[in-house]
Amino acid sequence: MEPTNLSRLGKKLFSVIEFDNDEKLIAEIKKHPFGLLIIYLSGVIVSVILFSVFLGIAWFAGQELSGQSNNYDDLIVLIGLILSLFSLIVTGIAGHIYSSNIMLVTNEKLAQVLYSSLFSRKISQLSIGDVQDVTVTQNGVFPRLFNYGTIVVETAGEQQNYTFTYAPTPYHFAKLMVGSHEENLQKFGN
Repeated sequence: MEPTNLSRLGKKLFSVIEFDNDEKLIAEIKKHPFGLLIIYLSGVIVSVILFSVFLGIAWFAGQELSGQSNNYDDLIVLIGLILSLFSLIVTGIAGHIYSSNIMLVTNEKLAQVLYSSLFSRKISQLSIGDVQDVTVTQNGVFPRLFNYGTIVVETAGEQQNYTFTYAPTPYHFAKLMVGSHEENLQKFGN
């Protein structure tokens, strides 16, 4: 049974994560928009710099060869335009990958879907009873100003810790995870 309060992305990824019928969704954590702004701003800056460099090369080449017939200027500008467009496409893909990362918290488990490329994703599920500690870090001015941070869920045994960067309102979500863990302990014990 699919929870009704999932986002479109959460509903899309719901089919790849196992949920019990009586499992209750507590939180859906998506990446903070500030990280997306950084990706897009960086991509636009790189694209503008690339195009400007090739435009400058074409202009200087035209100055040195003034008076001579030169079709290389147009070719250099075209190469700069193609590289700039390629940079914008890569930026769009990076933004899509960033936005596709999600963590779901239920009364029984944590499920994390992390994409490292368009064709590579890692899905991890952890019983909420195996949570040992939840740590939130906010390093720098922007994380404090825009209220995002990194949530690290330490696990029992040899399992790898869960790390989710650019989590919005990280203290709120950490509190929900700890609360869910405590409810699970009261219900099932150690």
